[in-house]
Amino acid sequence: MQPQPIEYTQPVQYTQPGAIPQPSQYQQPATQYMQPTQPMQQFSQQPAPQMMGAPQQVVYVTQGKPKSKVPWVAVALIIMSLFLPYISFLGESVSGFEMMGVVGEIADLGSDESGDGSGDSGDSGDSADLPIEFVFFGIAALMVGLSPFVFLISAIISSIVLGSGKSPKVMGILHLGYAIIFLIVAAIGTIDAGFLGSWSMYDLTGFGFYVGAFASGLLLVE
Repeated sequence: MQPQPIEYTQPVQYTQPGAIPQPSQYQQPATQYMQPTQPMQQFSQQPAPQMMGAPQQVVYVTQGKPKSKVPWVAVALIIMSLFLPYISFLGESVSGFEMMGVVGEIADLGSDESGDGSGDSGDSGDSADLPIEFVFFGIAALMVGLSPFVFLISAIISSIVLGSGKSPKVMGILHLGYAIIFLIVAAIGTIDAGFLGSWSMYDLTGFGFYVGAFASGLLLVE
């Protein structure tokens, strides 16, 4: 499209009244070209299209609490206690494994005597007259004698439970209960020996028994 010229005439200068304007005072019409104005393009900023993807799935990962190694320490202490004195008297001591052998020999001897049928039935009346402390002293002595077997079984079962990834808390409660019952029975079974003083299984029990008995408290740790 060609631009259209626009003609305009500048005003003529005025002269004094009565004077005739000269030709030079007239100017030729000037032509001014106007560039066609193009319509301005209005750009409207449109919002960027949002990514319409698949909805994000939030996955919560629950990290399991690491298993404690303390119950394994309890198992190790129980087994180690079997090498320590379970009975200590006048400088002589008997370890847990040695006591297991002694108890086994006594059990074999008792089974042989029961098979012979040579037991004396007349002692049943005398046993009823024993003081209560003697009875509890005997029960406490029996618990110490059987403790190596009980502790070893407890250690084996606890190892199997720990190996399967579970907690041996139940076994720890039973094991610790055995130790607490011994303390109560031994306290009741204190014998007054006159000028020799009072005696109980506390005086005869070695420290190996206490190590194996109260190591079970570590089985309760998760």
